[in-house]
Amino acid sequence: MIHCQNCITRNSMTRQFCWKCGTKLLLASGSTPAEAPMNSMDEHVLERVSALEYALSVMNKRVESLAETVESVGANNFIDHTMIETLTDSLESAGINLSNLETAWRERISSRLTENEEVDRLGSRMERIIEFYRGSQRKQFMLWIERAYEHIASNRPAESLGSLQAAFEHDPANYELGMLLAEVYFQTQDFTASHACLSRVLSSNPEHFEATLLMGLIEKRHGNSNEAQRLLEVAVRLRDNSPSAHATLASLLIDNGNCKQAMNHLNRALELKPSAPTHFMLGAIYYQDGRQKRAINHLKQATQLDPEFGEAFYQLGLLCLEMKWRRKAQECFNHAQELDPREDRYRKKAQGYFKGNVSPDQLSGLVRDELRLTTCWSSKGS
Repeated sequence: MIHCQNCITRNSMTRQFCWKCGTKLLLASGSTPAEAPMNSMDEHVLERVSALEYALSVMNKRVESLAETVESVGANNFIDHTMIETLTDSLESAGINLSNLETAWRERISSRLTENEEVDRLGSRMERIIEFYRGSQRKQFMLWIERAYEHIASNRPAESLGSLQAAFEHDPANYELGMLLAEVYFQTQDFTASHACLSRVLSSNPEHFEATLLMGLIEKRHGNSNEAQRLLEVAVRLRDNSPSAHATLASLLIDNGNCKQAMNHLNRALELKPSAPTHFMLGAIYYQDGRQKRAINHLKQATQLDPEFGEAFYQLGLLCLEMKWRRKAQECFNHAQELDPREDRYRKKAQGYFKGNVSPDQLSGLVRDELRLTTCWSSKGS
């Protein structure tokens, strides 16, 4: 007897198909005399061997299919590579400089991959928002969310506000939706509306890390130092491994003159993930402490991490002047002026007290880069 691999029904050794489900019976290679008696162990072994034969047959077909796919991809790559070589030769013959072509190509690939990841992440957030819905008009709710998704994914955040507002009014307990709406308000610089949404999110989920951190940023923008510090300290407690939370709290502590405590948070932020604003603030603290060389080192790292950080180049130039490194100082001033020709200080090289303040936009950028809040955040944050 042999067991069917599909329904485990016992069948006679003379059958080719299972009498119950009709599946073709798989037999081990070789023959067994009809008169030879078979015990239960023989049946079990035969069943196992038959199953292995079937698995090997399926695997063999998949390997053959994979080999065909690899061969096809190789042929297509050869054709594409030949076309690119021909196009490159033609452009160079026309006098076009292609020395930066590979770098630009790799940057484009990285950018496209990041965009795809962000769109996928946004789609996952929309799915969670729909899952949290508990109302009776799910179809209408889904239409609002789908319309908002299209606008945000297309980098048109302001156009998504109407749909998000209608959905949130219909489902005010949906804190995931409230958080997304708060982010879009923040992106469009409507900080009052963003604050109102975040308040509702925190009333539903008091330990929502992203809402707490973003609320702290808004309170800092509004000049509410005590409330901002309380919120940012809560954010650090909720997620100690957040470099943006530590750096944002450090910025507030520097503004309040508490540089010693700020340094602890900045060192923790650097340990988690180095960033240009973090190095800049540490440079300011070391400068105020009379350690110019350490300050210069941190400012150099800030300019390396963010080549468009004009204030870092300017302050580095001032410190180089103090060290009598005039050529290096002039290079820094020139670069700062190129980045922002409208800034009078960069042009006049006016001496100023290096306090290490970073702009709210840079702090928002740190939060954006860490949390990937929405795809609509600009490259510098808002």
